[in-house]
Parts: sequence; structure tokens; C-alpha cells
Amino acid sequence: MAEINNYKCSNCGGMLQFSSQKQMMVCTSCGSEFAVAQFEQAAAISGEQQYQAKTDTWDVQGEGLVVYECKNCGGEVVGDQTMASTKCPYCDNPIVISSKFEGSLKPDLVIPFKLDRKAAEQKLRNHVNSIKLAPAAFKSGNHIKELKGIYVPFWLFDAQCHASARFEATKVHKSSDASYDYTETEYYDLLREGDMVFANVPADASKQMDDNLMDSIEPYDVSAAVPYSSAYMAGYMANKYDVSPAECQVRADERMQQTAKDLLKNEVKGYNSVRETAGNFYKYNGYYKYALYPVWILNTVWNGNKYVFAMNGQTGKLVGDVPYSKGKFFGVLFGVLAVVWGILLGIMAATGNFAAKGVIGTGVVAIIAALVVAFSMKGKTVSVHKGTKASDFVVKGSFRLTNYFDNFVRKQVDKRPKQQNNN
Repeated sequence: MAEINNYKCSNCGGMLQFSSQKQMMVCTSCGSEFAVAQFEQAAAISGEQQYQAKTDTWDVQGEGLVVYECKNCGGEVVGDQTMASTKCPYCDNPIVISSKFEGSLKPDLVIPFKLDRKAAEQKLRNHVNSIKLAPAAFKSGNHIKELKGIYVPFWLFDAQCHASARFEATKVHKSSDASYDYTETEYYDLLREGDMVFANVPADASKQMDDNLMDSIEPYDVSAAVPYSSAYMAGYMANKYDVSPAECQVRADERMQQTAKDLLKNEVKGYNSVRETAGNFYKYNGYYKYALYPVWILNTVWNGNKYVFAMNGQTGKLVGDVPYSKGKFFGVLFGVLAVVWGILLGIMAATGNFAAKGVIGTGVVAIIAALVVAFSMKGKTVSVHKGTKASDFVVKGSFRLTNYFDNFVRKQVDKRPKQQNNN
């Protein structure tokens, strides 16, 4: 039977919410403050405000839904089976589905929100307004009110790893005499082998969240995490995990392996070119933890397309692809073209080198400059990316080389005749 804890102030009976600024439970009516640990203990003793699931009116299991009754106003709260906390849509009363975090589903740790809604909304406005090519109507800000604070489930992976890589590398020397230019290329066979430790490599465990979006707002400071308490959920929404650790492990392992390759390659120095030819990677003493990370998220629709913004609720890092105005894009393109071409033509006229060939050449330069500027601005409308590395999660000081060699293989000399000056 699912239970909901309704957090109320012991002084006035008002509703309590977790304050991201004060890191305490705060009464929305009288302003009284309670430490999370203190309130959890008091709530456990009182045993009040228990909510029970209602299944007498809907086939909630058949539809994958759960229906709850809010004892504050009598309203019914509906959520899918992955939802772990929400607000009553009628009285805005914070409620928490406690049983969904018990037993095997209980998180090991949680990072509380540090940024409140006001700060998150302002950061989102600043981000959208900084995108020069964003449509004016999209910048209006009305959709920002839809911003929601959500605790997203993550599996965190720890592992000790050993990796090795073979490389083909070259050293190039150039020389010349009166008749020829020489290029001497030395080929080497290299080995780099080492150990490293990864800690808290994250993989979001919710099918409702886009993996790339969650990767883009990393990293979180896990040292600020605290043991899970349902009090941190009050006033926010949350999802329990619906992606298994085994499924998430694949993504985490890929990131660890890529970072291991990068660490080994960084130990190859003094060569003109380096190419990996073979490699091995394995891990041991691996384990995982279940965590809830704070995310401010906004879903909005523009011209029939869905746009999602996500903000790290701890650090404030914000990402989200923004639509661009084709009118503004071409305005920038032709504006830069006109300015740059005008300047170049002015320089030609001032120096007396005004010729047809020069006009065409400056036009080409102006077009290239305009394209670079316009597409650079368009590129800023996209900020979501897939996480392919785990460099932020290598334990400091854990990487060490255990074996390496640089073997000379062969040398190749190429020569080219110099062009003779017939003048």
C-alpha cells in the first residue's frame, strides 16, 4: 500500500517545503524553519498524515497509473508508476509517495536543490536572450513559468580499471640542399599501460529523461550529497528509476573506456603524429549506487517542435537547444557580407588597386566571413551533447603508468627536386 507524507508545520499547521537556499524545511505560512533530520524524527514519532492509494474507481494497474487522495483539500492526485513525488494540482500541497523509495528502491543519496525557482527562471531568461538568432516571440518568457524542479534518478558507477594501448607514432624532420627538399620520417611502435579509479560515473535511470540532456548538465559535486530523506522531495517532483543498473552500465563503461584511452594517449609526447592500433580495457571491484540529482526542466513547443531545457539544480549549468529565426540568420549573413565587402572595397579604392579580379576576390572573402559568422551564431542555438567521456570522474591522483615503451621501427626519406628559378 503506497503512503504519502504531507509535511505540516508544528507551529501553525501550514505546509512545509524544502528550501534550496536555506537547506531546511520552511513553513509557507509562518516562516518557521526545521532541520531536515529534526523534522524527519518528529514526523516518524507522530505518525500523522498517512495517505493511502485509491483503486476503487479506476483500473490504475491496467492503465499504469496510481490515484491518491489529498487530505488537505480532498482532491485526487494522479501519477504514473514511475512518479515518486508531486504537488496536488488543486491546492498545490506538496506530497510525497514514501513507499516508492523504500526497500530496494530507496536511494543511497540525494543532492538537494541549491537554486530556487526564481534563480532558475532568471538563468533561463538570460540564456534564451543571449541567443541572437532566437525568434523574438520565443524570447517572450511566458513559457518560462512552466519550469519544474525534478529529482532525476541516477545510477552512479565506481570501478578500478586497467587499460593498455598500442600506438603507431612518427617523427618528421625536414632539410634541404641546393637541389632537393628532404622529408625524413621515423616510425615508432609505442605501448602505454596504466591503472586508474573512477568514482560516481553517472547514468540517468529514467526513460522519461533524454540521456544526452542529462549528460550535458554534468558534473555534479557529489561531495555535497546527503543520505536520502523524503523531506528533500517536498515541493518538488521526482521519478523513481525505470532503467536497470545493467542497462545503464553499458553507457558508463563506454565513457570510462574512452577516458582511459585519452589518459594513455596523453602520455605519448614528442611525436608529430600518433595513431592507436590496439587496446585493452577491463575493470574490477566495480559497484553502483542509486542517487537522486536535482534538475530544473522546461518542456515547450515552438512551431510544432518540442524544445527541452535542463538546468543543474546544484550548479546552475543550463543547456537546451533553441529554435533559430531564418529571417535573423539571413539578416546576419547578408549584413556581415555587406559590411566586410564594403570595407575591403574601400581599402582597395584607397590604395588604388581597384580591379575586377580584386572585386571578385574580396567578394569571396566577404562571403566566407559572413558564412563563418552566421553559422557560428546558429551553432550557439545547440548545446545538448552526448557524454562520451568520464574525465570528471577520475579519482584525483589515481592514474599511474604501469608499463610503457617506445620502439623505433623504420625510417623513410622522401626527396623532391627544388623548383629552378629561370630568372
